[in-house]
Amino acid sequence: MLSILIPTYNYDITSLVSEVHKQAQKAEIDFEIICFDDGSKAEINSKNDSINQLNSCKFKELPLNIGRSAIRNLLANEAHYENLLFIDAGTFPKKDTFVKDYIPFMAKEASSGGMTYLEKEPEPKYRLRWIFTKKREHNTLCSSNFMIKKKVILNITFDESLKQYGYEDVLFFETLRKNNIDVFSFDNPVIHDCLDDCLTFLKKTEFAIQNLKFLSENRKLDKTQSNILKYYYILSKLKFVSFTTFLFKLMNPVLKMNLCSKFSSLILYDFYRLGYFCSIKNKTK
Repeated sequence: MLSILIPTYNYDITSLVSEVHKQAQKAEIDFEIICFDDGSKAEINSKNDSINQLNSCKFKELPLNIGRSAIRNLLANEAHYENLLFIDAGTFPKKDTFVKDYIPFMAKEASSGGMTYLEKEPEPKYRLRWIFTKKREHNTLCSSNFMIKKKVILNITFDESLKQYGYEDVLFFETLRKNNIDVFSFDNPVIHDCLDDCLTFLKKTEFAIQNLKFLSENRKLDKTQSNILKYYYILSKLKFVSFTTFLFKLMNPVLKMNLCSKFSSLILYDFYRLGYFCSIKNKTK
């Protein structure tokens, strides 16, 4: 009935798997849990190997890193049931009825319970990731927690030209929309642990902006799907791209100082993303 699919990279997912396994058993449904580590070669996988001792569960470390899109496609191909529930490492169900609450929506082609944030504000070095989840990702459509029919995702796959972090989910859900596949959203979130420190999150942000540049240049996403693209084209028309790039590079140390503090500002984070996008676009001109 339900294949629960968890992609991971260098992360202890034993608590997450134990929880969804317990919930699936309590829901009295046929299920399997398949977890793939994306070739991290991490010591933590000695803990994750214990997942194989649970009934209807499988953990496997891939020999090579294949990327966030490809690992989701691989998990979908490995699944035995028609309903696929994707959950990301680094999240945890908010409700103890999380699995059961998905069952009424199995008739739909796709559904998502959303993501939420830790109630307690973390220490400053983790605050940027936490406030981004709280203000921007809270209850939004995301690949960290969604269910989809296997036949749908085998037909409309994640774009494997994207190897690194960022925008693979935006592109995937946009492709579903263009193919008239509605994703039903309801209140059944996972909690993001927000364990990326500020500098790690900023590096991931830069990877994501690089993906956005690739997607826009290959006409896979446009300014209607991204505010970064929208404001970049405004700056471009006003001939302000070079100035924004200069300002971004000049202010970079100050931006990072703020973003890594307890006063981290999402407005400054938005400028960081836009400024970085302008800087890498300028390099190609």
